[in-house]
Amino acid sequence: MKKQLIINLLIVLVALSPLGYLFIVWHSIPETFVTKFEFPVSFEKIQSRESLLRATMMLSVVSALIYLLMRNLKKIDPNVNEATPKSSFRKLGLIITLFLVILNYFIILSVRNAWIISTHIAVAFFGLLVVCIGNYMNNLKPNLVAGIRLPWTLKDPENWRKTHRLASKLWFTGGIILIVISFLLPGHLLIPVMITLLIILGIIPSIYSYRLHRNKLS
Repeated sequence: MKKQLIINLLIVLVALSPLGYLFIVWHSIPETFVTKFEFPVSFEKIQSRESLLRATMMLSVVSALIYLLMRNLKKIDPNVNEATPKSSFRKLGLIITLFLVILNYFIILSVRNAWIISTHIAVAFFGLLVVCIGNYMNNLKPNLVAGIRLPWTLKDPENWRKTHRLASKLWFTGGIILIVISFLLPGHLLIPVMITLLIILGIIPSIYSYRLHRNKLS
């Protein structure tokens, strides 16, 4: 128990570390700065140092809360009890937390070093997150926080299992596709393609789940 408390504390500190880093480099960041984006249309946005502080603080707190939420699902979710395997929840929470920490550092460094935030980097980075989520989705047990949470998946463990087995394969493959196309497609096509793919990744498992539900009723 003591070891786990130390691990939890260390991960929370990692989640909050971008905020500490920002305070260390605070005086090297100008009071106003220009953020350059290379999305479908290149543009620049003038922002203040205080807005960067608010964004860093929000991402730091959210990343810490996500980890703590996934670590303590049994305390707030009636579908999760002592018998429910929890390693997948914890790993998924850790992955999302680390993703947000890296994103937080990237934002600070992009401001400090005047980096251009490109669509290609954003899509590849997001694709990596989708791959990681897909890798663990198959192991998730019914809960109210993560996964394909539909009335019939929550009520039927077999429906949940089959739906998430399909979703896991789709999300893992979809993430790989996002990473690949981030290097192949021109920037103006990446965002529409990414949004379309994400919609497909959500719709197909939902339809499949509903069909399982209907077939069981008939």
